[in-house]
This record gives sequence, structure tokens and C-alpha cells, in this order.
Amino acid sequence: MLFYVLISSLSAAFAKDENVLMTEVFEIVVNPPMFNWTYEGKPDQFVYQPSLLNAPDLPSWINYIFSREHHCGFLFGVPPNENNAKIQLEVIALNRKNYETRHEHINIHVSEKLNPAKYQVHIKIDNLDVDNMFEVERMESLKDIFRKVLWKDSQSDLYVTFLSSAITLGARKPLNPSEGEGVVLRLGSQAPFSSELTELQEEVRPLWKTYPCPRDFKRTKVERLFRNSGFHMDWCSFRLVDDNNSLHQAGTNEKLLNSVENDYEDKWETVMKSEVPQRSYLHEFLFTILVPMFVMILLALVLSIILCFHHEGIKDPESEVFFYNLYHICIDYYRSKRLEDAPSTEINQYATIHRATQSLRSLSNNREMTLSPDPMLLSRSHTNSPQSTINRGVHCRPNPPPYVRPKFKPDL
Repeated sequence: MLFYVLISSLSAAFAKDENVLMTEVFEIVVNPPMFNWTYEGKPDQFVYQPSLLNAPDLPSWINYIFSREHHCGFLFGVPPNENNAKIQLEVIALNRKNYETRHEHINIHVSEKLNPAKYQVHIKIDNLDVDNMFEVERMESLKDIFRKVLWKDSQSDLYVTFLSSAITLGARKPLNPSEGEGVVLRLGSQAPFSSELTELQEEVRPLWKTYPCPRDFKRTKVERLFRNSGFHMDWCSFRLVDDNNSLHQAGTNEKLLNSVENDYEDKWETVMKSEVPQRSYLHEFLFTILVPMFVMILLALVLSIILCFHHEGIKDPESEVFFYNLYHICIDYYRSKRLEDAPSTEINQYATIHRATQSLRSLSNNREMTLSPDPMLLSRSHTNSPQSTINRGVHCRPNPPPYVRPKFKPDL
């Protein structure tokens, strides 16, 4: 343990020093040359793990990302308002090729910025990532749009006051993995907002209520300036922010909007249970239950009236005959099954009863034929057939006609 503390002290003595300014975004590149290694063309060969010295994690205002495009890591953030603060970081590097481990110490010295920004422009770029903004040429091209066209008074002191990934701030990842995740940043200066910036904010103000903002939803009059430089702006997120972090109102630089109307600094406050509004669901419940019941009862009454007063008109004679014969066929089939399972004495008794029942049915059928000679009713009587037996039943189908062999034809 003592040996480890001694090694850490010696490493801290030869640590790399970085000077950063308050209210300004800094960046520290973590690459293989920092650990006396040589990049061999493999993007995943080196792994870095930064943290506070003798601590497991970084402070909240320091972020770390690894860029596959640049094959290195970036430490970035905005220092807190603590002048002459000294932050000691430790970066552990792993070489996956031979599993060699090395570590490096970084001392961050925080200094006060002489002329901090009083006015800031809040923008969001959809097609880029955070690591793309660390490219010097890309960042300078973005600043030139403001310094030369939109905010000419900020040419001497324009700098980045905030930088973060849109995913970190709650945005969703793009559907296409090849597209950028989006980056949110602020550009600040002591110069008051120009008339071009004020007009641009008024132009995009109706879009503030749109979330998420489609990438091609609105094209402003300065869209070509950003598109030519490779920036796809999200105009729904464009804001002008004053010194006290409040939304700037068009027409004057000193008049501020109410904090409730500030979309950028939207603060949520808890409420008491007694303050939560209440409403009764009795009307919805009655409407949901009573109306369907009333319609159902009304339909039932209408259907009952139709069946009661028009019963004779909706009768189907063929259906009546079918169901009548179907009942007797089932009865005869049931009786035949009972005769097969019953003893001989019961069969004789049942045959006597069945003959009497058969005689009564024949008399009833003859009577029906006499009163209403309907061919459909005549076809139901099979009792006079000489081929009717006890086992077959009274209402079985008649036998088919005898088979007649066709005459011989030579051509067949």
C-alpha cells in the first residue's frame, strides 16, 4: 500500500497541467502518445478510463467520450465558479493487444475569465456529434457565421459557453444509425444581440411549441448559411439567452420574460395533494352504461313486437315439415336402440305397444290427408308401406328404385 502511494505521488509530480477558464468549454485529448504508445491502425486497441485521483468517477461538470472517428478520447466541460481551483485527474489506459496497463495524471487549474459572456445564443445541430465540434475548422466555420453575418459585434470575444450531446439532454437517437445524434451548444459574447439575431428569433418563435422538431419542418432565411457549412439546424431549439439565463424578448435587451413562460429553464415544482383538481366521472359512467342499455332494450322491444304480430307471416312450411319429421326420426332411432339392448319379453311388449301407436298414427295421417291433401304432408306417411318394420321406424326414407343394368353398346 505504501509503495502504491509512493508511485502515485511520483506520478502526480510529473503530471500534465491544463489551464481552463470559467464559463468556457475546455477540451483535453486522451490519445496513445500521452502514454508513449503508437497508434497501429486498430480503433479498438486502446481503452481509457478517466476519473478523479483516488476516486472512482469524474466530477459532474467533466464529461468523457471516445471518438471512433478520431481514435481518441475527449475530456470536456465547463469549470465551476471556483477561482484558483485545482482538480487532479487520473487516466488509466489499457492496450488490448498485449494487455499492458499504464496511467497518467492530469492537473486542471481553473482560472477566472476576465470578460465573461453576458449574452448567449442557444442552438442545436442535428447532423453532428459532440466529437465533431472538437474539430478546429468546423468550430471556426460555425463561429464565422455569427461573427461575419448574424452577430458582427461579437467578432472579438465569441466563444463556446456550453456543449453537450442531445442524447444526454433527453433527446432520442435518430432512426438511421449513420446520422448524427445531435449536439447542443451555446455561443457567448459581451456584445448585445444584433437585430439579425432578434429577427431570427421572432421568425422561429412559433416553432417553440413543436417537439420533437422535424429536421425539414422549417427553413429560415439564413438556412443557406448553415447548410453550406454542413450544419443542419434545429430551429425549434433556437434561443437568445441574457446574462441572468433568461429568455431574451424582442424589442429590448433589458426586458425579460416571466420565468413561467421561459421554455428553456422549465422548472417543475411539487404541488400539494389538496391542490390537485378533481372532477366527477358520474356523467361519463352513466353515459357509458345507460345509453347502450337503452338501445338494447329498445331493439328487444321492436324485435318482440315483430315476432308477436307477424308470426304467421314469417312461417316457412318446408321448415315446419323438416323439423316435425326430424323429431319423429330421432324418437324412432331411440326406440330402435332400446329394442336392440332390451330382452325378448320386453321386445314383444314394446312391439305390441308400437303396433297400437302405429295404428293411431295411420289413422291420424289419414285424417290429415282427408282434411288437407298437401303433397308435402302425404310424403311423411310411411305406415302403409309393406316394407316398414319395427326396427326401421315409421318416418325413415323410402327404398331407392331397383337397379336396372344398362344395355350393352359396342362403341363403349
